[in-house]
Amino acid sequence: MKKPRTEASAKALRGTLFYDGTCGLCVGSVNRLRPHFGRLGVASEPFSNGAAEFEMKLRWEDGSLRGGGDVIFFLARRMWWSAPLGCLGWVPGCRWLVGKLYDVVASRRRFLGDGACQI
Repeated sequence: MKKPRTEASAKALRGTLFYDGTCGLCVGSVNRLRPHFGRLGVASEPFSNGAAEFEMKLRWEDGSLRGGGDVIFFLARRMWWSAPLGCLGWVPGCRWLVGKLYDVVASRRRFLGDGACQI
């Protein structure tokens, strides 16, 4: 019989993902991925300054800070089902392309998702 997961057996916190808590697209994406983040030891919380940041940020346990498309590749490599996508970040040109696509979506995110951003 499988033991229920307790706080003591929960994955140690390895990083924190910061996102725009006023954006329906951002909030919806984080809510859908929260169970996967929990297995990775990644907490998620909205920016303390509201929607003033242009892109999501990830602070990892070693103190490094990543943003935008780099966060996508970094986290994708750590989940078994998305690891191939994460490895595309090492293919020449892919990181640049995903970064540009991320910038386009981020600049138009107020029109996407369940609610409008305040930016």
